[in-house]
Amino acid sequence: MKYVLNVIATVAVSAPMALFAQTTEDSERGETLRQISTHVGEMSATIDQEDIDDGLRLEPFQLFGEMILRDDVVYLMRHGPTDWSKLDVVDVSPTDCENQRIMSPEGAQNMRDLGSLLAFNDIVPSQIVVSEWCRNQQTLEHLTAGYNRATPGVLQDVPVQTDAELNLLLSLQGAKNVTALRERISAWEGDPDRSGPLLIITHYTNIEELTQFGVFEGEILVLDPQRNNQVLGTLRLRSASPDVGHFADALESPLLYEEQALDMVARYYNAINARDIDMMEDVLSDRWVVHGESAETMDVEGFFDQVAGIDEGLADVRFDVENVHVAEDVVTVVGTIRGTHTGVLYGAEPTGEEVAFGAIAVHQISNGEIVESWKMADRLALMEQLGKKE
Repeated sequence: MKYVLNVIATVAVSAPMALFAQTTEDSERGETLRQISTHVGEMSATIDQEDIDDGLRLEPFQLFGEMILRDDVVYLMRHGPTDWSKLDVVDVSPTDCENQRIMSPEGAQNMRDLGSLLAFNDIVPSQIVVSEWCRNQQTLEHLTAGYNRATPGVLQDVPVQTDAELNLLLSLQGAKNVTALRERISAWEGDPDRSGPLLIITHYTNIEELTQFGVFEGEILVLDPQRNNQVLGTLRLRSASPDVGHFADALESPLLYEEQALDMVARYYNAINARDIDMMEDVLSDRWVVHGESAETMDVEGFFDQVAGIDEGLADVRFDVENVHVAEDVVTVVGTIRGTHTGVLYGAEPTGEEVAFGAIAVHQISNGEIVESWKMADRLALMEQLGKKE
């Protein structure tokens, strides 16, 4: 696939929260790559006219080429999401699926979606190596199903090896250390007969011991053997989340909630600036409404209709976020709306001048979604710049 980047919107904010939106599309296959924040890109895909409900996050976006287009990198992946209500029995055999933690139904669907997203975006491994453990074998099974859903038979000729040296580190029947894993990665120079990276599916403890990175279930670290196995970045589903086994402290931390809230708000304003209703709906509750200055209440379609009305009078309208404050379940955003007065707006004839006026919005968040918003703009400042008095 050949990607051609088209910048369609920019949200400028003060450090450290610069937010961007770029979109790259392949109209023939229904894939989209868009930059959703300073360092994060997201790939999406459509199968038989239906969108996959998830997206493939890539970070940092700036290393997209090295992470996606090189054949001499290694994708070091943790197995997909599992059912943590069933723990491994002591000294369980790696192949005894009845007595170990295995993939959950939701995790299986996640891995099928991940496989489809990878396939649709032409990310196909040239070799695969996987741990003996059931959850790792299940991960490969469902990844393969996802690949086949997108591109039937695409993995048919890809060599697959099961390697006990990738088994759960320090378990009684696991790998004793990560020496073999490190050597395998270091030796990778690409497959002489196939294009694509080496995909290794292993466990949290093995990955952390080797890289010092904590990874979510189903997350992929992209390693560069040419740079002493340096981690270039990560690939993971938008829906990926911390698990209770390795991220219990993080799950209880307000910092995690704040990070999620900031991410949702970033995507919200990227969607507005990109005029992308689908991106907007990704972060909104089905019952979301926004309250305006004159007590009107709108759903997402009504809100975008209002934005379209402003577009008729102001060209290149954007909302520049300048300050964000998170307090429990409420996020307050202060910024400036900018545009060029090229059409009739509120009865004012076009002046060709740039206008800028302040705005504030308050968003209530619940269960990982924005459920209600309130907005207010400095309309008096706008009208003065248009040469009109209210």
